[in-house]
Amino acid sequence: MTTKQLTATEGAALMGTPEPVGQDREVDIAKRFQRDTAGHQMTVLHDDGLYRHLRFTSPKSSEYWFDLVTWPGRLAMCGDVGEDYVFTRLPDMFEFFRGKSINPHYWAEKLGGGRRSVKEYSEDLFRQLVVERFVEDARWNGVPPGTGKALRTWVLNEDLSDEHEARNVLEDFAHRGYEFSDVWEWDFHDYEQQFLWACNAIVWGIAQYDAQKAADSASETDSAKAAA
Repeated sequence: MTTKQLTATEGAALMGTPEPVGQDREVDIAKRFQRDTAGHQMTVLHDDGLYRHLRFTSPKSSEYWFDLVTWPGRLAMCGDVGEDYVFTRLPDMFEFFRGKSINPHYWAEKLGGGRRSVKEYSEDLFRQLVVERFVEDARWNGVPPGTGKALRTWVLNEDLSDEHEARNVLEDFAHRGYEFSDVWEWDFHDYEQQFLWACNAIVWGIAQYDAQKAADSASETDSAKAAA
């Protein structure tokens, strides 16, 4: 078997130009959230201790509006974002999310359905993991000549949008003794875009609420000083 050393660039070239996955995808969704909510304003519909109902929407459009609702031990996020999400962790769920970078893996554990309820098959993750495994094998163990071309032809150039069919294609792939093992144990699921969007909405929404509370407190202090 001939050893073939590959660079990260050569490995990436096998995939073409996939959609962002992992942390890159989270950054992409965060930027999209900022665009979607650029004109949003907060309306406080209810605010009584741990019982809150906040609405965020644009005065010019009803697109991408969302609500944050809390009661002891729960936070619900709903609106024009697809699914509704209810998280459970602390008595004050604003405290749980406040001032943090989004953490989809940990936060999804606090949903009633767990992480699997907000993950879906990702063709882009499939392609990334296939190429990563191939590059690793080529770099450390060597692969038969022509394996990269065969992989592009018989796997990466196929329609991989259906998980079952994609797994079959990968399971059936073999080139001069090289094949992928334990394919059915690979996890090709990534967090849904709307869930990542919702995570950004929660952190941003709480920050708007806290800023308004701070402004109101400062205004009351100034008024008290002026009246003294």
